[in-house]
Amino acid sequence: MRILNIDSMRLVPAFRALGHEVLSVGYEKECDIQITSPRNAVSLYAQVCSTGFIPDCAFWCDASNLPYLPGIEELPCVTAFYSIDTYCHMWHFGFANAFDAVFVAQKDHLPFFPKDTVLVRWLPLFAPALEESPPMEARDIPVSFVGTRQHPNNPDRKPFLDGFRRAHPLVVYSGPYRDIFSRSRIVLNQTACSEVNYRCFEALSCGTGLLMEICNHGLDELFRPGETILPLYARNNWAQAAGIAANALAVPERLAEIAANGRDLVARYHLARHRAEEVGAIFARLLAEKAPMRRLRQLETRRELLSAAYAMIGAGLTGRLPESYSKHYFAMSGKLTPDAPDTAEDAA
Repeated sequence: MRILNIDSMRLVPAFRALGHEVLSVGYEKECDIQITSPRNAVSLYAQVCSTGFIPDCAFWCDASNLPYLPGIEELPCVTAFYSIDTYCHMWHFGFANAFDAVFVAQKDHLPFFPKDTVLVRWLPLFAPALEESPPMEARDIPVSFVGTRQHPNNPDRKPFLDGFRRAHPLVVYSGPYRDIFSRSRIVLNQTACSEVNYRCFEALSCGTGLLMEICNHGLDELFRPGETILPLYARNNWAQAAGIAANALAVPERLAEIAANGRDLVARYHLARHRAEEVGAIFARLLAEKAPMRRLRQLETRRELLSAAYAMIGAGLTGRLPESYSKHYFAMSGKLTPDAPDTAEDAA
């Protein structure tokens, strides 16, 4: 299968390992085609085809960027969107109308996507691969946290980490996680919006005990607190989190057992290759159903819904970024009204 991967490249290695041909497009310098500003999707598709790579599918994997390929709804191949940072990008719900299928990382957001016209599936996040796992007694960091200490989308994080450090030793680091996690007995996770984020799977892939907050989004379906991850703490309750960590460290044999169970769970169900297999199976189904033909017959209705999504982005950017940003999305919204030009190229 030939897959045009857009935005995040997190699943590209797994797609290729499964034998798919992949051409990547996005802002990342590692992409096969790097773009630096919004492009018309139809003209980009034509550029890709001119190289001899004719996509069977286009897979937009969310990297928390604003949409930068207007006209994506017009592509003749199967299209799918992986919505990940939905909690801070509510426009994803309307943007989904541009695609044949939508994969949703956070389970509780499923009801908000357009199931009548788009195939919607829960697709939890994952770890890239299974990492080396030193024995628990060889690890020299009792508890670690890897991530941005002061994130604009997460004002609760710094006070929580500061409180935890007052109650219990904690290594806080910003940068690649693998070396720190492989040295850690426990990894502390604190999320932006009580979501099941990448860190859950990355920590477990390194064979450490995951200390996670109480949340929904299918957490209790993915993991078993006390068996594959440590008992859960209430969000922002640093004293409770520190107590759970101290209790776990006091019984190293049980901590090692929980960490091993978690790593085995990820190895069996939650690696990038598992998600790539799931996405590939849906692509095969949509190709057999000739899903793009159905989407293209619904363009007028879908454009109206997309118009609302772009207007939401424009309104959200007003007063936060230079005026040109909000004007860009308001303009995109206007071009997708019922009086819009017939093709994305005419609208560009």
